[in-house]
Amino acid sequence: MSGIALETATGHVEVLACGPDGAPLALEVEDVTHAHTRRLVPLLRRALERARLDPAELRWVAADLGPGSFTGVRVGMATAEALALASGAEVLGASSLSALALACGARRALVVPLVAAGRRDVYAGFYRADGRGTVSLLAAPLVGTAAQVLEVVAEALPLTGGRAVRFIGPGVPREREALEAAHPGSTSPEWRSEGLSAEDLARAARSGRGPAAGLPAPGAHSHPLYVRSAQAEERVRRRAMANEPIAVRPLGHVDIPAVAAMERLVFSDPWPESFFAGELGLAMVYARVAEWLPPSPARGAAAVPPPAAPGGGGPRIAGYLVAWLGGGAGHVGNLAVAPELRRRGVARMLLQDLLAAARAQGVERITLEVRVSNFAAQGLYRAHGFRLAGLRRGYYRDSGEDALLMAWQTLPPAPAPAPRSHPSTSERRPTP
Repeated sequence: MSGIALETATGHVEVLACGPDGAPLALEVEDVTHAHTRRLVPLLRRALERARLDPAELRWVAADLGPGSFTGVRVGMATAEALALASGAEVLGASSLSALALACGARRALVVPLVAAGRRDVYAGFYRADGRGTVSLLAAPLVGTAAQVLEVVAEALPLTGGRAVRFIGPGVPREREALEAAHPGSTSPEWRSEGLSAEDLARAARSGRGPAAGLPAPGAHSHPLYVRSAQAEERVRRRAMANEPIAVRPLGHVDIPAVAAMERLVFSDPWPESFFAGELGLAMVYARVAEWLPPSPARGAAAVPPPAAPGGGGPRIAGYLVAWLGGGAGHVGNLAVAPELRRRGVARMLLQDLLAAARAQGVERITLEVRVSNFAAQGLYRAHGFRLAGLRRGYYRDSGEDALLMAWQTLPPAPAPAPRSHPSTSERRPTP
């Protein structure tokens, strides 16, 4: 099972060739700054030559999925895909944050890997290490200043039982003073302050830990983790969303077939039509659909309309939300968006409608559960005032992932700024 790991998420590039037993055979290291396109292939060639490996012998190629340098991540993943295509090897991936966290050897700690993000920002991940040294994903990564990272640390620390904080990675040295002022001793012992490691990447990518550790599911295609998107992409997305012909209205019995069809499409354990029918008759249920409106001359034709309801002629549903409000409290049970309409503002419109209703009814607190690996959903909720409030370990049986409990309050304490990620999600939680 010979393979090669391409660590390209920052200007510190490492290429590691491994033998059939996984043992390192050759390591090439170079600080390329922004020259990933020009320098990666020569480093790869030298590593293979020193290891006396022919590309045809490779059985796996590991690439860093980010976050880090946009160029570095893209060049590394493209090179890994090309090498795998030529050799028949399997492409594996791990994020820079997970690779750091899983290799640091922390115990009984909140582990926060940091990678420089430009200007005064850092990418930060949030993991929990138990007494045996097993590291699990705790919450979505963010990009921001040291002060913003520390605000989320203050939310996350109680979820680990108030254990120690450990900051690791190449983003630590620049922010050490602020980190130590908030949490004395949190930056030592140092771990990978000099740069990311191809050996860490290879071990994480081949671990098979999956989403519970912040890694791709075994056998799944790896996708880059940018955390924030390019400014040009954001401008295009905002312009497209401005003309979206979508309206939020109450979910009625006529909508149930379309909603149930989407439920089956989105979730591995879907609610049946009978559940929706029964809930609609309860006083505390707050159920809404986001409906795609017919195009008008003023708006122009819709670019990608959602599928029609089963049988045709029914409502054309883009997404839906089911929650319970009453007695000054609420709980979000289900929020889903049609896969072809994600990143179009549908989930945002449904959630804003719910919060407006909650304020009107005097609801003071709303809770929900979300997978620790559902970064888009966490970004959406955080952007609307939800904060970390609890952890339910092993909550999702299909993947063994933990569930984060997030809570919204009418007067939240010092809200942390939202991580720059996108609300392109569907999320499911059981009934309260």
